[in-house]
Amino acid sequence: MVVAQGLILTAGKGADLIRTETGRSCTRQNLEKLCKQGRLPRSTVSTAPVRVDGGLLVEEYLNSIDKRQSVRDCPGAPDSPSPPLRPTEDLPDYNTSRARSEFEKANLLELERKTKEALLIPAEQVQKTWANAVTIARTKLLAIPTRTRQRIPHLSLEEVAIIEELIRESLVELSDGR
Repeated sequence: MVVAQGLILTAGKGADLIRTETGRSCTRQNLEKLCKQGRLPRSTVSTAPVRVDGGLLVEEYLNSIDKRQSVRDCPGAPDSPSPPLRPTEDLPDYNTSRARSEFEKANLLELERKTKEALLIPAEQVQKTWANAVTIARTKLLAIPTRTRQRIPHLSLEEVAIIEELIRESLVELSDGR
């Protein structure tokens, strides 16, 4: 499609034309942004999709867009000065950071799912239940000497005391973690 001033170009071909004619960095996205913002009104033929007049584009670009702005508007351009926020040795690789972040998000989602499915219970609840079970076991074990004397009446008091002593020693050893 040809217009009186020149050839109608897509944003990508317009950006290529600007780069070759001016030597400035310009991407398709940058040119689309400039056209949609109305910064190149004469050379913009349409904004959806972005089409530009090739005959007017370079001249209007040079007159309207300052060289510093073109560099700033083209993030990642090779000649764009962007000082690092911190020394690069402190920063991990972006892909590594992103992978760690995604891994942790997946872990949290899995924990949430398991909690909702009642496969996980809170630690406080486990501790209370465990303490209750230990108390019940301790009470039953300490009741053994009395129950033994009731079931085996011919045991002497000394033998019952020995049984009680052995049970208490075992409980002390268990509480010490041995």
